[in-house]
Amino acid sequence: MILPDALRVSPLLRHAAPGTLAQLAALAAPVDLRRGTFLWHCGDPVSTAFILLQGEVHLTRPQAGGRSLSVPVNAAGHLLGLRDVLGQAATFAEDAVGSAPRSQLLALPGASLRQWTLRDPRLADSALTLLAAQTRSAEARLDLLSTPVHARLIGYLLARGPHVLPTNSALAAQLGTVPELVSRHLGDLYRQGLITLRRREVVALEEAQLRRRLPG
Repeated sequence: MILPDALRVSPLLRHAAPGTLAQLAALAAPVDLRRGTFLWHCGDPVSTAFILLQGEVHLTRPQAGGRSLSVPVNAAGHLLGLRDVLGQAATFAEDAVGSAPRSQLLALPGASLRQWTLRDPRLADSALTLLAAQTRSAEARLDLLSTPVHARLIGYLLARGPHVLPTNSALAAQLGTVPELVSRHLGDLYRQGLITLRRREVVALEEAQLRRRLPG
């Protein structure tokens, strides 16, 4: 049985009325997601939303020319499928697949979540705030995709700092490009002394010089 307070990890449900939480907790079900396992496929009917408790899920959307654009979701409390459920979308527009060794989520029936969002003013207010934030994030991603690939890569590196790089294919999916360009631009930055690499790990960055390479 899921305790109502367990749902407060989600910003959507943090300020919901106790009665709302009790109703939704009674319907919630735990999900244990392994790496490479799909939460849903592109084109699947929208019936469920998922609260991420721990781990990471990649949302991957097909693009023109056979490419795909991938966004990692790893913030505890993120509610996957919120836009689709509240907007009553017929099908999901992307794949959702586990990318951590193990991810834990809570599944909530979409129809019930939408029903209680309409009933509970505090829940409705939180939903509007979250959807507005998602819209701003999508607009920022569109701005990113309008910049050259080397600038996208530099922006990614500056945001993440020293860390173990994902594979070139995974990084290309996040940046909306192809692995060959990621490999080429990483190599250029390394040869120019702007990043220090130890195999796949970025151990140091010349931040000031990297920022001067950004447009504008």
